[in-house]
Amino acid sequence: MPRFERRSIRHDVTGTGCPNLNYSEVSMNERKTGAQENQRYWVGLDWGEESHAVSVVDDDRTVLHQFKVGASFHNVQQLAQRLHALGAVAGIAIEATRNPVVAYLVSQGFTVYPVNPKLSKNWRESNSVAAVKNDERDGLVLAVELARRHESLRPLRQDAPAVAELAGLCEKLRQLIDQRTALLQRLKATLRQYYPGIMGFFSDWASPLAWRFVKRFPRPETLARARKNTLIRFLKAHRIGLKPIWLERIDKRGEVTHWPSPADSMALEIMALATIAQLQGLQPHIDQCDRLIAQRTGNLPQARLLRSLPGAGDRLVPALTAMAAAMADEEDGLEALRCVSGVAPVEVQSGKRRRVRIRRRCNKHQRNIMHLFARCSTVSCAWARAFYDLHREQGDRHASALRKLADKWLKIINRMLATGEAYDDERYVQALRKNRSPVYQRLCGKTCA
Repeated sequence: MPRFERRSIRHDVTGTGCPNLNYSEVSMNERKTGAQENQRYWVGLDWGEESHAVSVVDDDRTVLHQFKVGASFHNVQQLAQRLHALGAVAGIAIEATRNPVVAYLVSQGFTVYPVNPKLSKNWRESNSVAAVKNDERDGLVLAVELARRHESLRPLRQDAPAVAELAGLCEKLRQLIDQRTALLQRLKATLRQYYPGIMGFFSDWASPLAWRFVKRFPRPETLARARKNTLIRFLKAHRIGLKPIWLERIDKRGEVTHWPSPADSMALEIMALATIAQLQGLQPHIDQCDRLIAQRTGNLPQARLLRSLPGAGDRLVPALTAMAAAMADEEDGLEALRCVSGVAPVEVQSGKRRRVRIRRRCNKHQRNIMHLFARCSTVSCAWARAFYDLHREQGDRHASALRKLADKWLKIINRMLATGEAYDDERYVQALRKNRSPVYQRLCGKTCA
């Protein structure tokens, strides 16, 4: 178990074998007078909505302080002042990265170590078979394990403001699009129940025109009774030309009433209109994100290089740019990005038994970006398709082959950033030929050895 100060432990009398911790604060004045001046202090912070539990230990993992602070800004400000008064605070461990407390502590010059909650749970359970859990103990475990393992942990690194802003915009845009997709599925499912005849009027239900049309003619009877000139004026007002297909749809508008009307058609109509209102409220924010992303991407030098990648369109280039810019700022950026994006596999070996599995503890947004880019590259790039087909023939599943292709693309992107040269497909294919790569043989239609 972690080494705590002797007087802060009293043995358990319940027979569980688990020590009970006394969380009363130990004053610095009670420390030995011969303490070294270069002593470092490690802090564990278990944050909460109403209060934060703080523990402080030294290099010997001796408990120095344990206390709670409120969650208001004034309380956090006092916490920073108290930690500064201790002297050499080498690091603060916390189970968060985007909490405002983390941002404030970083702004005050502290080194923050974000800890995955699953990792801190393993630390806590390794110190007690009874699985005791409370805020004070969680903060103490974070402080003790940070003092013990800080060399193997990665401190929180602040990206450049422009890169962080672009990454946040791309991630939130993806979430907004996911919300829109869910609303579109709900709208179409609702219309199929009480208004199936309108489904043939539009092929793209993500178009705001389709939403306005349903809002203008919300039920089959309304559309069937509408005059032809009314529909034509609606189409002209929304800049829709009178193509033959639209004239045919207008002439057959009466057929929408042939379907039987369900008993709850009024409730379904209300649901459809409510969903359309949500879609119309969401779309302007998606458009705003698109405009901001286009502006921010143009200001980053990595975007010019990444636009040369096959399959990287207007949606993927900004997200790849944010990932590449963050990778370029670190010495081991490629390896870190391979792990964070979930491209690098996890190896599990016990004796002679070895297996490789997907890395699930990663940034899901970045993993989705790399998966989608790898998929798009198989359509636009011949060697990428050959790489994918080769691994599929070797027994890999679809997702596994795409992850391996994404790993290959990350190495190419890293090389592009190092040399400042755009991607040249012909040059890369010639490199495959020179190295006698099986991918080149597969590309040429030859049998792979």
